[in-house]
Amino acid sequence: MAGLLRPVTALLIAAAILLMGNGLLGVLLPLRADIELFSRLEIGLMGSGYYAGLMAGCLLAPLVIARVGHIRAFVAFTAIATITPLLHAIWPQPIAWSALRALNGLCFAGLFMGIESWLCGASSMETRGRVLASYTVVNLTVVTLGMQMMALASPKGFELFSLVAILYSLAAVPVALTATSAPNPPRTAKLRLAWLFSVSPAAVVGCFFTGLANSGFWTLAPIYGRSAGFSLSEVAMFMTVAVLGGAASQWPIGYLSDRVGRRPLLVAIGGTAAAAGVGLYVLSTSSPTAIFPLAVLYGCCAFPVYTLCVAHANDLVHKKRAVEVSSGLLLTFSIGAVLGPIIAGFVMGKAGHGALFLHSAAAHLLIAIAMVVRVRLRPKLPAEHKEGFIAVPRTTQIIFELDPRGEAESCPEPVTMPAGERRD
Repeated sequence: MAGLLRPVTALLIAAAILLMGNGLLGVLLPLRADIELFSRLEIGLMGSGYYAGLMAGCLLAPLVIARVGHIRAFVAFTAIATITPLLHAIWPQPIAWSALRALNGLCFAGLFMGIESWLCGASSMETRGRVLASYTVVNLTVVTLGMQMMALASPKGFELFSLVAILYSLAAVPVALTATSAPNPPRTAKLRLAWLFSVSPAAVVGCFFTGLANSGFWTLAPIYGRSAGFSLSEVAMFMTVAVLGGAASQWPIGYLSDRVGRRPLLVAIGGTAAAAGVGLYVLSTSSPTAIFPLAVLYGCCAFPVYTLCVAHANDLVHKKRAVEVSSGLLLTFSIGAVLGPIIAGFVMGKAGHGALFLHSAAAHLLIAIAMVVRVRLRPKLPAEHKEGFIAVPRTTQIIFELDPRGEAESCPEPVTMPAGERRD
């Protein structure tokens, strides 16, 4: 394994440092915004700005990387990203923070795209799956380390903002000094949402509502914890246990989905996530000992939904379409993610901090209902047509080129169905 990862060690280190800084900033900004008396809707708009910037960056970054190359583009995006936490500390105004979050999202699209396209170029068909698994583990673990850094200083000061800027700056060092040859610029996959919906309405609906729920959680869960009376360290721990629950459940749920089917499992975990959301609403004024177990259950069920939807859609298409399908689902998720914090912030402003998880419960219940409808309308997919479950992070469309399902070589013949039937 060490030999396999040696060519991409610098890139994985850079990704870990970036994600650590992003994990800290993701908790810090809502808490500082609350101190600055931002409304719940203003905090939601700030979160939406990040996802809007991420969407724009997915379109812009390939052009930048093609023009100046991976290393120069990475350094440029890092330099711009580094100023955003510092400007947050200097200029605590809602409109300014929303604009800065959008700029931060745009930069991170470029940073992740550079790392992921480089990982693609440095791996072979035989090693791509293991490289993707290692990158996914990095994504699922180091964010929690960044969250725990909240205990190092008060969000009222500038120290934590400076720490985020330091981490962003350090991430450029491994990439700038790597001896690995830069790959060709990333390609932009075609996006055909109408075609994608015709292939798998279930996956499109699932990804959209997952974006609504997950973005609301990432943006406003620190406010939920703080309003529940948690200390700063307890807020960080609340976020951490939910994320680690999602990390721990990815592969067990994927294993089950390979055997019982994606949609029945999506019904089960969607319904359970909705129930956990209702529980977090009911217990929104309780102690951490009552809330934390439900947070783990919520994370276990909510965070694998997106990957299950991607796996389900890829079961329905030829492998050569895998990148195109997964890119379209990422865009669908992102559209939901832009709307999610705005809706969640609005309902929290009207119904209190616990309404964050009523918003999430409604989204996950709709996912479960949509899957029940699709199971009734379309037959079960034959077991021989299923691809193996592969956990993928939600970063940029380039990540799907690392997905072994996207290998053009050794592709099986497209699966055909009887006339009038569509596999979904």
